Amino acid sequence: MVTGEPSTVPLAGGLSNERHRLPARVMRYWRWRAFFLSLPLFFLLIGAAILLPWGPWWVRWGIVGLSVVTIAACMFILPSIRYRVFWYAISPTEIDVQNGIVFLKRTIVPIHRVQDLRSVRGPLADHYAMMNLKIRTAGGSVGLNGLDRVEADELCQRISQLTDLTNDV
Repeated sequence: MVTGEPSTVPLAGGLSNERHRLPARVMRYWRWRAFFLSLPLFFLLIGAAILLPWGPWWVRWGIVGLSVVTIAACMFILPSIRYRVFWYAISPTEIDVQNGIVFLKRTIVPIHRVQDLRSVRGPLADHYAMMNLKIRTAGGSVGLNGLDRVEADELCQRISQLTDLTNDV
């Protein structure tokens, strides 16, 4: 192949049959995660509305109500959009990930650039048998959040074999 000539090999995610989706239960996981992450803000706003004399009562409680509506929208609308958009594909040469909600972001990581793999599982992810995988390179990182635990283990093993990370330890 001549340098500067476009490659005829499609990207890992270029073929729709190579794309992998997350399990459907990930939407429940994302909803509960959004709920628990928003609790401190919710209690802070309620405490401020009760204790601090900033403006009329209806403004204070209106802000609390608006935040509740915003949190509910984030919990019930955004996970389904995120689920429809997210996919990943792995080939012997690259990792291709697409995610986003308003702005779609597609990240292609050459396999030979992978430096570190991290699998993280908190109590909520453990309840739903989910795992988050973080793939780090010198230029940044890519996260695969909400993978099935068995699938994440297989994926971690496959990427480790492709990158020879197990030999570097």
